[in-house]
Amino acid sequence: MSVRSAVRAAVGAAAIFLLAGCLLALAYYHDNKYLSPPPYGAGGVLELADADLGRPVPLVDGWLLSVDGASQIETFIGQYSNFSYMPGGASAFGTAVYELELRYVGNAPERALVLLVPEVYGDFTLYVDGAVAAAGGDGAEVGVVVRDGTRLKLEVENREHCYSGLYYPPVLGTAQAMGRLDFACALGTCVLVLGPLAAALLSFAVRRRGGGDALLRDFAVLCLAFAVAGAHGLAWRAGIANAWWYALEDAAWACVLVAAVALAARAAGLPWTQAGHPAARWGARALWLLPAVTFAWAAALPALPASIGAYAAFQSAVRIACWGLFAGCAVVGLRNRSAEARFVLYGCAVLGAALAANLLDDNAYEPLYGLWQHEYAGLMLVGVFAWMLAVRVRRLRAAQEQVRDLEVQVRAAEAGLVHLRHGEREARTARHDLRHHVAALRRMADEGAWEDCRAYLDELAGQQDAAPPLRYTGNVVANAVLVAYLAPAQAAGVRVECDVRVPERLGLGATELSVLLSNLLSNAVEACERARAAGEDEPYLALSMRTSGNVLALRCENSAEPGASFLATSKENPREHGLGLPAMREIARRHRGELFAEAADGRAVVRIGLALDAGGVGGGVPAGPGGSASGGGSADGGPVSAEPAATTVRGEMW
Repeated sequence: MSVRSAVRAAVGAAAIFLLAGCLLALAYYHDNKYLSPPPYGAGGVLELADADLGRPVPLVDGWLLSVDGASQIETFIGQYSNFSYMPGGASAFGTAVYELELRYVGNAPERALVLLVPEVYGDFTLYVDGAVAAAGGDGAEVGVVVRDGTRLKLEVENREHCYSGLYYPPVLGTAQAMGRLDFACALGTCVLVLGPLAAALLSFAVRRRGGGDALLRDFAVLCLAFAVAGAHGLAWRAGIANAWWYALEDAAWACVLVAAVALAARAAGLPWTQAGHPAARWGARALWLLPAVTFAWAAALPALPASIGAYAAFQSAVRIACWGLFAGCAVVGLRNRSAEARFVLYGCAVLGAALAANLLDDNAYEPLYGLWQHEYAGLMLVGVFAWMLAVRVRRLRAAQEQVRDLEVQVRAAEAGLVHLRHGEREARTARHDLRHHVAALRRMADEGAWEDCRAYLDELAGQQDAAPPLRYTGNVVANAVLVAYLAPAQAAGVRVECDVRVPERLGLGATELSVLLSNLLSNAVEACERARAAGEDEPYLALSMRTSGNVLALRCENSAEPGASFLATSKENPREHGLGLPAMREIARRHRGELFAEAADGRAVVRIGLALDAGGVGGGVPAGPGGSASGGGSADGGPVSAEPAATTVRGEMW
């Protein structure tokens, strides 16, 4: 990669780093339970007014908490999510009791509200004024009538997760406000799950159909792992959020990081990512060992509570190590001048912003309704790599188009070479026969048989006219197609008139030019054959092809059987045929042109006009010898009218 390209990639990475940082900052200040607006609770009491109920109210502050029967202390939700961090606490496992009194100070005696108890890490029982309102471990929505002194009591027992008790605060609000909250949560879950899942399935399908791009496979694995990791809300609502799900979720996040590193390494062109490299298998095993270790350790946490601190340190080490590998891939990609290196650098910037935010905020960001920092980063990472693959596919498609054009040109050159060799053989034969013709003409002249001499010369002239020309035009592709169709047709007795005046280089792809002329001449030659079968003695085909400015105009007129029409194909298998005219129309439309076709009175006429791309357009004069060839006169080729490139080029040109 050149210095200029490296600087541009670095500037883009800096912009994406700032964008990710701004996104995380907005989330921090607008979706953070620690920064939620009033009302605030204190001393185990929270007062609610009518003005507070226009939105969901998170019950963050003022709770009285006791753990394992210890004395009550005042806390806010999340402060002691892990019981081991309680004053004097030693384990994340245990029992806790949260208590809060709600007081309604509005205009009515009471208000009927909805209380959302979020996911509780452990089994819980919710009491409202001493009566059991909900129980379980997956959260619930409970109807609550708030008066002047409605008491909430939440008993929690945790035996299976490294977090304990309440992680998110309960949320209280009217039915309308809670409905909006449910919609926001469902929308967030859809974004986290359905989008990446669809991208994963599409990538697998494209890879299977396209023969296998390893980048597509790695991207599909990344998206699939992210969809599983983001399905926490679905698991909670489905009632399957238990210790095994927590282990699967942590392993899925490890898979996201490993897949991102694998994708970055392959995009950067690291040697060990090649299938035949000796280190490829061992490198892949080493990377994918991390999710397996994560799952096993997380699943064993209930049996090994003392390892919770080590497990948290392991998670942080994995994140930092994967980001370091990612950054190394970006550097190697820039040095290798990989086409995808800048996207690896962009992904490194995204993960760097999320990692910096997570380390700097010191666990001061815990969203109420939205996404966590790693979820925002995961979405942006999926977007960056999707962008990379879109650019890659477009570049590969352009390369395939160039390869197809070269293949067409090679086939055209081969066909032209065969025709030239055939002409060379005929020329040698003609030179060999020339002395016999001269001797015969001399004998006739010596004997005074002038009429026989004239008849002999007329016969020789007819043979010369019947022979197809060696070269119709200087354009290699066009000449090859013309030779392939017109020479056999002329040899079969079709009267061919060909006036082709195009430059050697056209602003039209070789494949498009080949498809256009091949379909046009194939239909015309077949129509002449059907016309001969219908009784016409000498079918004819007249082709004119010219350029003027940036406009290419074609006109093909040929014999047709009575009743012929362009509305439907006359071939036996209409499903497999009748595609030539639509293909030609599509090429004309693609180049802002039009195609007109009509058949009547035993003849068929097709007129095509299209705009050529800039850079490969020549004048409307023949390029070198052989610019036009005629087997019996020139087709009627009137003036060519060129319209501006921004407008449609109409076919009324001849």
